Parts: sequence; C-alpha cells; structure tokens
Amino acid sequence: MFEKLVNSRINDIADWIIRIVMINVMIIFFSLFVVTIYPAISAGYNMFNDYINRKETKLFKDYFKYFKEELFKKIIIEIIIATVFFLLYLNIRYYDFNLQNQTSTFHWIGYYISLGLIAIWFAMMMFSIIVMRVQNNLKLLNFFKLSFFLAGKYYFITLILVVITLAPFMLWLVPTSLTSLLFVFTGISIPLLLNTLLTRRVVTYLEKLGGHND
Repeated sequence: MFEKLVNSRINDIADWIIRIVMINVMIIFFSLFVVTIYPAISAGYNMFNDYINRKETKLFKDYFKYFKEELFKKIIIEIIIATVFFLLYLNIRYYDFNLQNQTSTFHWIGYYISLGLIAIWFAMMMFSIIVMRVQNNLKLLNFFKLSFFLAGKYYFITLILVVITLAPFMLWLVPTSLTSLLFVFTGISIPLLLNTLLTRRVVTYLEKLGGHND
C-alpha cells in the first residue's frame, strides 16, 4: 500500500510538472501574435482552474478550445487594456519629465495619481481573466466595472496577486541562460497557477452572483 501511495504521489507530481511546463510553452506560443496575449493567458487560467477542480481536461485540445472561446471579444479587451496602459504610461512620463525640470506640488500630485491609476488598472486586468471565465457574456462596460469591483472587494488578494504576477518579470533583471529557461518553461504558468489557487473564492462568488442574476 505504501509503495502504491508513493507511486501515486510521484505520478501526480509528474503530471503537474508536465502541465505547468506545457501550458507555459503554449501561452508563449499563442502570444506570439501579440494581440492574442490576453486570450492565451485566459486559456491558461481556465486550464489550471479545471485541473484544480479535478476535471478531466485534455491538455492540448481543451487549451485550444479555451483559446478560441470568445476570441474576438478577448482581443478587443486586450486592445482596450493595452491602450489605457499606454496612455497612463505617457501621463507618467509627462509628469516625470516636468519634475526633472521643475518641482511643483501639482506635478507631484499628478505623478502619484498616475501611478495609482496604473496600479488599479493592472489589478483590474488580473480580475478580468476571472470574470471572462465565469461571465463571458457581459457587455464590455459591465465587464470592466465588475472586474474593478472585484479588485476592490478582494483587496488583500489583489495585493498578493500583483506581487505574484510581477515576480517572474524580475527574472529579466538578471539575464542569464538559467533565468531565461525558467521564464520559458515556468515563468508564466506558476504565477498563473498561484493566481488560480488564490482566487477560488472569487470564482465561487461570481458563480453565485451569476446564479442570482439568472
């Protein structure tokens, strides 16, 4: 019995390693078109959500199914997200440039407000992936409003998610062959798996919310 238990654990660990690596590679591959980054990450989140809930999800077939699901809408969402990020970045650069030439209270206030807005937008973007999984039939305005609401409602989870999500990109600060390999094989999927584990109660809340609306 002990040997069977050990073999079962080893098989489970091996399965999870394969899932983490393959989903990471698929996310990178399907993100190569740039406008498909959001659909690729969303599909990865859905896959991990299924695996955590012990669903019999097929690695390649179901990833591609999730990737295609509401593809056009996801691309539109990504374009909106990227556009707002770009505008906020330009705003930060504007205040930063002015602060280098002249220091004023107005520019400092504008600078910190811009930083706060980009942090809020980033948090909302992370929760939008969850909303897309549970309630992908929402209109865009309601979709973003609900994502924003969740980021505020679960603010402690939001703070942890921000750290976990940004952590892999710190690998690029120490560019070596090892850090590059880690990013290619696990750099996206491990934070995404942790995000999935942390937001299980958020998914449950959304499912109940959808049931009440029905």
